[in-house]
Order: sequence, then C-alpha cells, then structure tokens
Amino acid sequence: MEILEVGLKEMRNNPNLTYSYWYVTGICNYECDYCDIFHDEQIQEWETKEKIVEFFNWLGTKKQQKVLLYGGEPTIDPDFPKIIEGLNDYVRVFTNLSKPLDYWKDIIKIRNDMTVSISYHIHKCNDTEFLKKIKFLVEESDVNKVRVKIMGDSRYIQESQDLFSFYKKLYDDKRYECYIDLVFPNTQGDIGAQWKDKDMDWFLALQDFQTLYLKYKDNDGVVKERETSWNEMRATMLPSNHYYYCMAGTNTIFVNSNGDVYPCKSHKEVPLYNVYDDYKECDIPNGMVCNYMGFCCETEIPKKLVCRRKVGEETKNIRNLL
Repeated sequence: MEILEVGLKEMRNNPNLTYSYWYVTGICNYECDYCDIFHDEQIQEWETKEKIVEFFNWLGTKKQQKVLLYGGEPTIDPDFPKIIEGLNDYVRVFTNLSKPLDYWKDIIKIRNDMTVSISYHIHKCNDTEFLKKIKFLVEESDVNKVRVKIMGDSRYIQESQDLFSFYKKLYDDKRYECYIDLVFPNTQGDIGAQWKDKDMDWFLALQDFQTLYLKYKDNDGVVKERETSWNEMRATMLPSNHYYYCMAGTNTIFVNSNGDVYPCKSHKEVPLYNVYDDYKECDIPNGMVCNYMGFCCETEIPKKLVCRRKVGEETKNIRNLL
C-alpha cells in the first residue's frame, strides 16, 4: 500500500480550521520512562503566558481555532486556571488527571465547555481516584467531551487489555470516548517496545476511533479512499522516506512554553517569531514540503505525497525544487 494522502477529516472538511498547540510546560509529575516529551524547566512568568493567550485570541479572530493545551502535565502550571479562563476559543486539555477531584471541580466552574483528554498510565494511576474523577466529569459536569486513553505498555499487556475493556464499556454517551494507545520505544529504544505481531493484530482490530481519512494506492495500483485512525497510521505507515506537502502553519500552529511560535512540533530549528514580537505583521507559512512523518500531532495535519525518495545528497534541495 502506498499512502497518497492522509489527514484529519475535520480539517479536510473545514480548511479554515486551525489546531493551535500550546506546550504549557515540560514538567510532569509522572516522568514515565517511555516518554521523551517531559523535561525539567522553569515555570514561565505569567507575563509570558498572558502574551501567549493574547496571541491565540488574536489568531482566533483570523481563523476558526481550537486551542490544545499539553505538556508535560499542563495542570502543574499554577496559572492553568487563568489560562483556560483567558482563552476565547475552543479548548482541549491533555492531562494525566492526577490533580485531586476538588481541583477539577474548581476547573469546571471556571470553564465547562472544554474537551478533557486523559491518559491512563498503568504504573502511575490510582485506580480508585481516577475512576472517581472520570465519573464526576461524565456524570456531574457539563464538559464538552471526556476522552480516556489507556497507555498500553508491553510490560502490562493483560492489564492494558482489561483496563481498555472496562473503560470502553463504562458509558454509552456521545460525550465519552475511550481508546487505547500502545507505548512505543523511548529515544534509547529499550522501553515499551516488546510488542509482538500478534499483539499488534489485537491492537489494530480495536481501532474504531475513525478521525482520519486515508487515500492510498493498493497493490494492484488502484487508488482508494477510506477512514482510518491515528494508531493505524502509526502502526502501518512507512517511515520518513517520503516527502509530503503538509498543511503545517495553515491548519496548525505550535507555541512553546517560552512563547516561540513554530508551524508544527517537529520543525523547531528556528521559530517564526515570539509572542513578544510584533507578530501581527509577520507571515505564517501556507504549508510546507516535509520529509518528517512524526506520530504526534503532526499525523493529523492534512498532507499529500510529493515523492517517494530517501533523504540523501541528491534530494537535499527538494524543498526548493517543488
């Protein structure tokens, strides 16, 4: 199978939609050994976070925008309540739900129109407390949506399957979703990588969370199109020996905790600008040719195949040629 085009259905249907990611902090209280995202850093001053809020609120006047808050663990930032109160557009927060129940009750009083995306880390979570908070969010709050993601770890295969089965069946409510996400190797390649083919078969059979579209060429050369999932793409897509024209910048923007603005999470060599700059006079890229297929938020950005070539000396200037 040759991937010709892939992306978030929501973005394809609404080209003006922008997913704006804010890396609130790299600090995380869990520090999972398979995670390369968290790191120690100084919590930013409120002035910087206020500038980022102002930037997103300005961007929201130009495009239809969804602001996604993540880390690390964004609720570790003491100004998190002020952040969600200050943002004008749709907000989704990615959290491990480790803060006490009373904290979440106070958060919902500030803002109940959020989507709360929750990761369940088997070796870290307190089962009883976690379930209490899920029940509060679904049964007692008016949040927009509750999404539970079981972090499937190869060291806890049966526990992963049992937890997914339990939480998947917990509610039959359109405001509630549950899916499972396999933990893959960290940078060192030695944690969470012991998945066998039979485990992948079990995992892929569960992928019914169809948020992506996929256009592909089958082995007979016939071009077809269907829905797919983020995890199916991660498990089956070829690595970075393709060049894709990606709508980064147009459909996504990424802001680091210090206020640096990038078109996506992967291309962070040089920021477009900082939120302290006069960004209203600056341009945001209208898409880019990319040879990196990262399986984080970038998987969702609509992208089309440009060519199938390995990165090498003969293709290093391809971005200038196309």
